[in-house]
Amino acid sequence: MFVKFEEQDLLELFNSEGESLTGNKDDGQLLYASSILEFSLSIYIRTYEQQVSLFLKYKGKDIFYGDFKNVDEIKKVDNILRILSDEKHLANITFGEEFIIDVKDE
Repeated sequence: MFVKFEEQDLLELFNSEGESLTGNKDDGQLLYASSILEFSLSIYIRTYEQQVSLFLKYKGKDIFYGDFKNVDEIKKVDNILRILSDEKHLANITFGEEFIIDVKDE
């Protein structure tokens, strides 16, 4: 199993391509990052381990961390990035004038 996602969708939301965590982009371990004012959002995707980690920082200090396992899909809907497991929402990240992270309790 692996995490399904469209690289083009992540490129549109993060305004940059993903970086390899290991130097080998084909191993499925990627980092996407974006900044708004003094906030920075990073998403680490470990495709073959079906794991996604989110980090939100303000002025370089961690203010949110979420680690999601058994992720089947990362899907872009308008300006929202949805993290899904068996079609259930684990979290939503809204991209706009600020980052809004909504973690689902299911």
